[in-house]
Amino acid sequence: MTLKPDENRKQQESMRALRQELAIRAKELADQKWVFEQFLKSPSWRLTYPIRWIANHLRNLRSTIDGRQSSNRPNEPALPAIDATETAETGIDSGATLKLALTSQYQIWLGSFLSSGSKLEIAHSENPKVSILLVLHNRAELTFACLRSIAECRTEELEVIIVDNASSDDTSKLLDRLCGVHVIRNSRNLNFLLAANQAALVAHGEHILLLNNDAQLLPGTLRNALLTLTSAPNIGAVGARIVLLDGSLQEAGSIVWSDGSCLGYGRGDDPLAPEYMFRRDVDYCSGAFLLTPRRVWKELGGFDESFQPAYYEEADYCMRLWKRGLRVVYEPGAVIVHYEFASSVSTASAIQLQIEHQRVFAERHRDALKDQGSSGVADELAARSRNANDRILFLDDRVPHVWLGSGFPRARSLILSLLKYGCFVTIFPLSEGNESWEAVYSDLPREVEVMTGLGSALFEMFMRSRKDYYSSIVVSRPHNMKILQAMLHLHPDWFEQVHIIYDAESLFTHRDTLLKKIAGESWSDQKIQEALNEEIQLASSADCVISVSEKEGSAFSENGIRNVHIVGHSVEISLHPASFEQRSGLLFVGAIHSEESPNADSMVWFLTEILPRVQAQLGNNVQLTIAGVNNSARVRKLAGPSVHFTGHLQDLTEIYANARLFVAPTRYAAGLPHKIHEAAARGIPVVATPLLASQLNWTEGELAIGADAIDFAERCIELYTDPAKWLRLRDAALKRVRAECSNEIFDRAVEEILSEARRN
Repeated sequence: MTLKPDENRKQQESMRALRQELAIRAKELADQKWVFEQFLKSPSWRLTYPIRWIANHLRNLRSTIDGRQSSNRPNEPALPAIDATETAETGIDSGATLKLALTSQYQIWLGSFLSSGSKLEIAHSENPKVSILLVLHNRAELTFACLRSIAECRTEELEVIIVDNASSDDTSKLLDRLCGVHVIRNSRNLNFLLAANQAALVAHGEHILLLNNDAQLLPGTLRNALLTLTSAPNIGAVGARIVLLDGSLQEAGSIVWSDGSCLGYGRGDDPLAPEYMFRRDVDYCSGAFLLTPRRVWKELGGFDESFQPAYYEEADYCMRLWKRGLRVVYEPGAVIVHYEFASSVSTASAIQLQIEHQRVFAERHRDALKDQGSSGVADELAARSRNANDRILFLDDRVPHVWLGSGFPRARSLILSLLKYGCFVTIFPLSEGNESWEAVYSDLPREVEVMTGLGSALFEMFMRSRKDYYSSIVVSRPHNMKILQAMLHLHPDWFEQVHIIYDAESLFTHRDTLLKKIAGESWSDQKIQEALNEEIQLASSADCVISVSEKEGSAFSENGIRNVHIVGHSVEISLHPASFEQRSGLLFVGAIHSEESPNADSMVWFLTEILPRVQAQLGNNVQLTIAGVNNSARVRKLAGPSVHFTGHLQDLTEIYANARLFVAPTRYAAGLPHKIHEAAARGIPVVATPLLASQLNWTEGELAIGADAIDFAERCIELYTDPAKWLRLRDAALKRVRAECSNEIFDRAVEEILSEARRN
């Protein structure tokens, strides 16, 4: 049959569309395969491998016992907050064999303890900060493991209140061996909810911790939860990161949907994944670990008895907290290992009870649930946090620690300012991304999400998974802007509603030009302009450009970039009372990341041509302190006995307090020298190069300026020996820092950019 021309054209167009769709799906499949391969290689996956290996082999053992061939298929996903993979033949859930194996181990521990005739001492305070409430019904072996973890919390002022709901196993024997606890023995099983309310009535602590007896506290958990609860007056409850016995995540806070159903965020995932390592407001947290002020508990009347014997009581309590204007916070630094469903007769009965109580819950909170997303329709990612509607993605080389220098202190200040204005921030390190979590949050608020361990190779997949999630993207440095620009061209539909902010940080062409000049390879004016045009052209893809100084901002404006904002540095004034006479030595603060870095060049120049001249006049006992990371073998080789390397220091207060003079012999750089603002804010006069003075727009009298090695050395000697001039320069520099680098000025500049983004 011959097709008409119109029909033939339509068929061809349809085939082209199908081929395009097939190509897209093929690429997505390839991307998913790449992500899976990288996940298998990731440190966190390797660390949890032994636990999963044991769990898988126990499952295979169960299959062999049942006379069935192990299928080797991945487990079916569990229902939210319910381990619902129950087999029809046995009624045993998928984790039952693992639980049985661990239960046997716990029973051995308990039996050994009971046969030893020993006592278990639990720290008890007459004026407790926290009252830990435990409700028991059998499972003495799990209770023993729980109590051992509580006994390790020796730094906290505690009381432990136990309600035994007529247990028939070894629980009574265990309770007889406890010291320092308040035990209530019920003659019948009141079930969890009523017993929890019963325990709270006799509590004396400032706060109440609801803790399941099948949970174990990890060290530091209670301390971290308590710090978060008391960090703000409007926090009504704090929950924990809950890890299951197989090493997978049970939940990192929970979501309530509009129909009253609930979802434990992250269930079954790696508990160390970035998505679960930051603090955030959530709909509710599991009652397996829930810390709340006792005063608030009493005002709300504790758990609502409509939800007895259990399930949905903690969700209801948290929703009532939100109704009163009190926040519920997920604290990732609080971690428990949870057995889960230790007291349930069967998983099926637990599921049925949740279904029944869901109806009650949905009716009670009908008005509040109207604002919640719909289960199966709403985005779990968007629903995981409350009060996080203005979401910003921050792209940089690495996590912006203060000690890194090189523009990272300013990037950190930008993030802190965004948080002040109610933004939720995700940091995506495109280059260095494998820091420990302790290092990641060493100088960042825990409310920031940091997608460590992914890097530029997985950036496209990350953006695909978070399409339409961010309202703005802030990208720092030209090479990172190139990565984002390629993504903008490849997937323009991903960014239609996203405000792109390019933080230039500095014009790298200026720095590279000076480096070539020092190396004797000066560029022509034409080549410099071509390189500058290429760098500035990157900004054309952005809706807004942030420049660090008026001078560099003008370069953007003069080359056709219209929407340019100036955001300098945010520096706290922190003066030490030590006088001129009480101080000694020279100080340089700056990370030396490589042999080619500006800081490495400045120290090589200072050590070879300046310091010898200074010591020839003042004596070899004048010490130079180099504070910060040093990866330069040449700098270390040039350093004599009078040079002291501190390495990375978290706190520089003592270093600044002891030094008499700060040196900044930088010969090539761009942007704005943070190290001089920092030194001036600490009350130390500075000797700097004309380059840095020009970048700051400071003059002689606000700092000492050394044009060459001889001049620089003379300025050091003069300022080191003249207390009157030392004081004049210190005061003049302080005045400039107060006028130019206050937090208020910095925050106002960020607020203007943010307001513009919100309007667009």
